[in-house]
Amino acid sequence: QRAAAADHADPGKGEELLKLSEALFAQDIELLRNNEKLGKIEKLKNDFIEKMSRELRTPLNRMIEAIISVLTGENDTLSAASQGSLRAALDDGTAFLRTLQNILDLWRLKQGELPVEIQDLNFRETVAEAIFSVQDQIGDKALAIEQRIDARFPKIRTDLTKVSQILFLLLDNAVKFTPRGRIEIAARVAESRLHCEIRDTGIGICPDDRQYIFDEFYQLAEPATRRYHGAGLGLTLVRDLLVLLGGEISVSSEVGTGSCFAFSVPVQVIG
Repeated sequence: QRAAAADHADPGKGEELLKLSEALFAQDIELLRNNEKLGKIEKLKNDFIEKMSRELRTPLNRMIEAIISVLTGENDTLSAASQGSLRAALDDGTAFLRTLQNILDLWRLKQGELPVEIQDLNFRETVAEAIFSVQDQIGDKALAIEQRIDARFPKIRTDLTKVSQILFLLLDNAVKFTPRGRIEIAARVAESRLHCEIRDTGIGICPDDRQYIFDEFYQLAEPATRRYHGAGLGLTLVRDLLVLLGGEISVSSEVGTGSCFAFSVPVQVIG
């Protein structure tokens, strides 16, 4: 009775509660609308990525294949200058295709659409394939790639595709920033983890840049960007792939001396 009397004595309190309820309901409606908008935006982004993959990669692959066909065919009518131009176009096209693939892989990682697939891995063979893949980037540089991997290195199980991609991206990065000298790959297995180091005698990374090199689209400050081209996605993809595998990466470097990227991933030792 006292509570009822109090409500009757203060009719403004009921109106205040009603207004508050209406305001909260309006916010819920706006939140639902915003969620719907976000869902539509997300779908548009997914559609864009898929369309980019389909509309850009297919014709680009065809152009690359056509250039390779001309260069490897018996065509004596091509001058040395023409062959050089075609090789330059092939290099640019291949680099663009890699950048596009990196963008797509990063997108799939963020969407959780890049599953881990465990399989047998012969690490020595995987390293050899990665070295072969960067030979074109080495070109006429006075640069050697050396391995320090024991002949009795065990066979392991992990995600072959992703470890291969990590090795290639780190080697590609080392080749890009090492005008001469050597790149050394060392690896070992300890406590159910693969430990790998890729060390180079390149230009090195200054302390100001070191904390940002794994950020998306981050590139070295001028004047380096005029000499070393790239989209700034390779190391970002390396980091995200390692996170997906439960691994980790660290970098040490000295300007003018070189850099060392060290990563580790959990593995199953099978012999």
